[in-house]
Amino acid sequence: MPPNLQTHNQKTEMNRRHRAQESLLRREDTFRLLVETIKDYAIFVLDPKGHIASWNAGAERIKGYTADEIIGKHFSVFYPPETTASGWPEHELKVAAIEGRFADEGWRVRKDGSQFWASVVITALRERDGSLRGFAKITRDLSVRRRAEQALRETEERYRLLVEGVKDYAIFLLDPTGYVVTWNAGAERIIGYKPAEIIGQHFSKFYPEEATQRNWPAHELEVATQAGQFEDENWRVRKDESRFWSSVMITALRDAKGKLYGFSKITRDMTQRRELEGRLRELSGRLLRVQDEERRRIARELHESLSQELSAMKMMLESTLLQGNLVPAAKEGLEEALQLGERVLQGVRSLSYLLHPPLLDDAGLVPALQWYVDGVSKRSNITVNLEIRPPKFPRLASEIETSIFRIVQEALTNVYRHSGSKTADVLVEQNAGRACVRIRDYGKGIPLDVQRKLSAAVGVGIGGMRERTRQFGGDLSISNGEPGTVIEAWFPANPRTESAAV
Repeated sequence: MPPNLQTHNQKTEMNRRHRAQESLLRREDTFRLLVETIKDYAIFVLDPKGHIASWNAGAERIKGYTADEIIGKHFSVFYPPETTASGWPEHELKVAAIEGRFADEGWRVRKDGSQFWASVVITALRERDGSLRGFAKITRDLSVRRRAEQALRETEERYRLLVEGVKDYAIFLLDPTGYVVTWNAGAERIIGYKPAEIIGQHFSKFYPEEATQRNWPAHELEVATQAGQFEDENWRVRKDESRFWSSVMITALRDAKGKLYGFSKITRDMTQRRELEGRLRELSGRLLRVQDEERRRIARELHESLSQELSAMKMMLESTLLQGNLVPAAKEGLEEALQLGERVLQGVRSLSYLLHPPLLDDAGLVPALQWYVDGVSKRSNITVNLEIRPPKFPRLASEIETSIFRIVQEALTNVYRHSGSKTADVLVEQNAGRACVRIRDYGKGIPLDVQRKLSAAVGVGIGGMRERTRQFGGDLSISNGEPGTVIEAWFPANPRTESAAV
């Protein structure tokens, strides 16, 4: 090779090496600046014996030492005395030297003597020939996370103890497919299974055969999955195969990413309450029947006794007036007495009809309602529109006809007293085996909080209306008409039989 060419090649190689060295130095300098400025991690280098060779800003912030104070010291100064005495710092370096890396979490000590929970990673640094050059150590302060985790664990433990100690509610968890995962004391008391007997079993074991045949347990989980929660009251089965009336709430449980990981299920034994409600409903029914019978009796007494006597008195007054030999003052007094007697007689007849219109028994619900709403329109100046569907309305059981009449009567009384409406609509219809009545006004309406109180009331007013419907397996609702109020009640149609008509 010519000397000039050889010299040129040498210079080219030297330039290449020089550029590579400069590039390496720049990268090392960039890396050094990066490490030195990081403040969330303590990043430093140890020599093979564990003495500190470098120190970054994060190390100073986390541990409290400046570089001048700590470089050259052994890294065991960061460990609690009992940890140092056990030889743990040396163990960490030994593992890192053998395996290339050591990772751990534990207590470490700051310059001021306070301790913090640290995540530590130590990596062995080796030369190209494999000889140990030292170690890189990265430490992160996890005290805040550890406190949060500890608080969460304590909360979970308190919640677990609370749930396990509850005996009035069955509280347990299901996996996403419905298998029982946990079981509390309340579940054991109410349903009868011990944890070892039921954990791992499908929750459909608690359902009657007819419910499992129509796939109701799966339906409950499907609704909870889609809506977040499912609530129901129905029959459930204990271990001994006895049934109890339960109130059930199932809640879907999801992780932070929204993935379903199971369900919580809370069950309460409502059998006693249901029995008490049944007794209360039975007593309310008796009270309503007694009330209606008493209305009939009083109406009959007014019509057959007092009305007859008033009519007789009226006839006597009229007969006396016809004699013609009365002085003017006596004649005037008799005429006034006759007018007063007529007004009293009409009042007694109206009261008798309002207590229990004979039309209701003799002609049925529709004529009685027509008579009543016509009277309301005349007496109150409220236009009441009555609609009957179908027009040829079949007779119903007398108790149901009476209940519908009383509901219309109570509702229109409330319209007159409270709503301020000048119009009211009454719809009575039979459809799909149900008899329905709907009363709507166009007044000021009922606030929601008052609606709730009215819905919970029993015995009188709207509460009495609801009791009437529930006696026959029906129900009643109150809603805003925007404007006004809508009251709707429904009953099983139960067409009137000949025996019931007698």
